Amino acid sequence: MNLFIISQIFAILACILMVGIGFLKKKRNMLLAQNVQFILFAISYACIGGISAVVGNLVSLVRNTICLKWNLNTPLKVFFIILQGIITYISLYNVWFSWLPQKAGVLGIMDWLPFLAATLITITLSSKKDLVIKLGCIGSIICFGTYDFILSNWTVFAFDCFSFVTSLVGVYRIIKEKNNPLPF
Repeated sequence: MNLFIISQIFAILACILMVGIGFLKKKRNMLLAQNVQFILFAISYACIGGISAVVGNLVSLVRNTICLKWNLNTPLKVFFIILQGIITYISLYNVWFSWLPQKAGVLGIMDWLPFLAATLITITLSSKKDLVIKLGCIGSIICFGTYDFILSNWTVFAFDCFSFVTSLVGVYRIIKEKNNPLPF
């Protein structure tokens, strides 16, 4: 079977989950659903050569798993951001990944969008306010939407747009609650 078709199968499953996550309000539920999404997306991006997205998804999976058990404090945030930066750099500019269907590191600065997306989530994840976390997710969606557009990953790009809309609905639902004033 063609790697692109395999990629799209995993991408559609991840995208359906991604859109559903947009409606979630609670941090724990968002993290659990995101973990499944990260695995599905890592497989999808590996099939089309989006190696920086694979790295971003796998490091984010580890980060979320730790965040479910412990508080994500500043040293852990710095650790995950540096870890992902180093692994992204090595994976983009090293010949170890020449077997991929598309050479890694050919998109220049755009190859760093998954790193930026994960950094936004990592920074906002320790907030006690669900709204701040949701806004970090929206920033991440914008980064990945741009990355998918550049990769011509149209199926996932369409779902990035849907996820952006459902996340705005999630923001509205959070703001609507009495005990959740705006963070700014």
